Amino acid sequence: MNTKGNYAYPSWVSTESRNSTKKSHFRKTFMKYAKLYCKYTKLAGFKYFVDEETSWFDRFLLLLAYAFTVPALIYTIYGGYLDVMQNPCFSSVDTEYLPTQELDFPGVSICSINRISRQAALEMANEVFQLNITRLSVDEILDMFLQLGDLYDSDLMRHDRTYRIDQLLAQFYGGYYDITAIMKRLTPDCTKLLQRCLFHNEERTCSEIFQFRKTQDGFCCTFNYATKGDDLLLRHGFDHKLDPLKVEYLGEDRGLVVLMDLSINDYFYPIFPITGCKVNIFNPHDYPDVSSGGVIEILVSPTRQVKVAVEAIVAYSTPNILAYSLEHRYCVFSEEMESVRSSYTYSDCIVDCRIADILRLCKCVPFFLPNRESKRVCDLDDVPCLTKHKYKWYSVVPNTDLYDGEIQESDEVLHCKNCYPLCNDVNYNAKMSDTYLPRAQHTSKILNGMKFENQSVLYVYFSSFGTIKLRQDVVYRWYELLGDASGIGGIFLGFSLIAVVEFAYFVGLFVLELLKGPDSSDRAKDESGRKRAAIQTIYWGELYPRTRPGVIADQRDRRRDKD
Repeated sequence: MNTKGNYAYPSWVSTESRNSTKKSHFRKTFMKYAKLYCKYTKLAGFKYFVDEETSWFDRFLLLLAYAFTVPALIYTIYGGYLDVMQNPCFSSVDTEYLPTQELDFPGVSICSINRISRQAALEMANEVFQLNITRLSVDEILDMFLQLGDLYDSDLMRHDRTYRIDQLLAQFYGGYYDITAIMKRLTPDCTKLLQRCLFHNEERTCSEIFQFRKTQDGFCCTFNYATKGDDLLLRHGFDHKLDPLKVEYLGEDRGLVVLMDLSINDYFYPIFPITGCKVNIFNPHDYPDVSSGGVIEILVSPTRQVKVAVEAIVAYSTPNILAYSLEHRYCVFSEEMESVRSSYTYSDCIVDCRIADILRLCKCVPFFLPNRESKRVCDLDDVPCLTKHKYKWYSVVPNTDLYDGEIQESDEVLHCKNCYPLCNDVNYNAKMSDTYLPRAQHTSKILNGMKFENQSVLYVYFSSFGTIKLRQDVVYRWYELLGDASGIGGIFLGFSLIAVVEFAYFVGLFVLELLKGPDSSDRAKDESGRKRAAIQTIYWGELYPRTRPGVIADQRDRRRDKD
């Protein structure tokens, strides 16, 4: 016996004989434990294969039955497995009565439809005129500021002009000028647009709760926009999110109430052929971008009161779905996208995708989009390029890597391959009512003591206590899949988990005996089968050497003479 437990054959035994012995030992051991397994297993019918009283015809019928049932078993289990793998997740209503006070109040942006203030443009035109850098009059300089409106709506292609506002601004600022700062200065001021503000039934200073921030419509008055800045570089380890305001009360006067002065006389460059303002309602952590699908747009006209009853749907996913790929769960956890950006949101991902494509095609970033890497801001020279590709940037196809080539690459569609909805998110919906602003009877304290000309009132509030909360979870957990497979196996073969233990037990015994090698009885049988001389009876006389007949006769004569 060598160190591995194998039998050490004598040197005179040939290699062919050794291999034959090993094969014979393997075959005998396999047949031994196969018979034992069939005899003692709990699987239906196996014992009849080794039962001596079972006829060969019965064994054939039993084998034929297994030839049909085993493939049917495999097909049924595998088909169910494929169904689960293709649709492993499902969404259900976790509760319909989540307290509304646990929700974040949505972000609200108020943007005047008039994007360039006449008063601000006139002040800047006077400053340019006083420097005597041009022979143009104040009115002519003021008219030139309309060219800057092309940066808002690039559909209005600029025509050949004798005088260019960008050239005039370069002379005014001595070469380089900040187009973002200029557009911010020309935008109607929040202190003039917002007259009175209430939040949670308390009067608040509008400048304290509203900030002048970037949106898809340019600089607007934003409320509860819970990010630290528009152009901050999103470094790893730096969280640019802020804690948003919560919903504390229900009812019209207990949400956000804003009295707005639309200043019709100050109109200079409206982006729509109407007067009023545009209100966006969005998730407080998202950049308000319509193409991401998370922004509610509302137009408010003068002398109107608009009441917006907000509803929310909370969606969350259990960690169990992490085991499945994105093509099956269609969402990501924020922790999974840390390699893309430090604080991931679906809307911001779409915006970053659009910015990257604008940089690739036009080599600049529009002034109203976040410019986190301090790239060149688009000016009037970039308007033709922005106009050419405008509709592509609003035709977004996200997570295109999940479609396996079903959506072809196109210059008319923006593909954002790495943008997925969040598995844990809040979606806001709204119901709106629009009525004339009452002048005689004031039903809200925000209207007390006010004289009306072209004002409007906006109400943003929650009215219902219960909020729907959705849960995404796996259809089956591993033990449920195991139970289903075991149940199907029980129908076809009487299968259960104990059968797995039995099979493992007999396989272990089989392998252990193979490692031990053939025992002494097996070796004796192997040696007896080899070709060698037959064993004969040996007499003691045959141990002496044989002599010739003459020598034997001479010995006998000498023995007689002595006698």
